[in-house]
Amino acid sequence: MQIVFNFLLYPFIELIKLYQHGFSIMSKESKSLWAIAIIKLFIMFGILKMFFFKDFLKTNFDNNQQRIEYLQNTLTEIKK
Repeated sequence: MQIVFNFLLYPFIELIKLYQHGFSIMSKESKSLWAIAIIKLFIMFGILKMFFFKDFLKTNFDNNQQRIEYLQNTLTEIKK
């Protein structure tokens, strides 16, 4: 069982080692650019999502049954 488990995890372990080695030999400027990119993605997907993408179903419908009916009608509607 351990052999099968190792066989399945081997590609992921090697990928992690590849990234670890790549980041360890990076210059200081490259590491700071990666940090800026990660911070930018966090701001875009974490913070801005809260302000600009409100939960449509929770704000427009009172209970789960109304939400389900709306989704069923919208998703199963045939558009011509």
